[in-house]
Amino acid sequence: MVWVYVVVMTLTSPVTKDSNFIVHSPNMAFKTEEVCQHWREFDMTRLYKTRPDENAKAVSQCFSLPFKLEGTKS
Repeated sequence: MVWVYVVVMTLTSPVTKDSNFIVHSPNMAFKTEEVCQHWREFDMTRLYKTRPDENAKAVSQCFSLPFKLEGTKS
């Protein structure tokens, strides 16, 4: 199993007041869910601390893909 980390961020335009969605894809894959979740916690803290304003939001997810990698159990 391969675990992939993906983030979707929203930023509100100060001019139009519309929300823009940005998919932040760090192209990171992990051999275990635990390692992916650890990275997710680190990255979400970083994104929160560096957000451009208080209206910026981020949602992240670790999800599995059914690929066999060397060193994985399934």
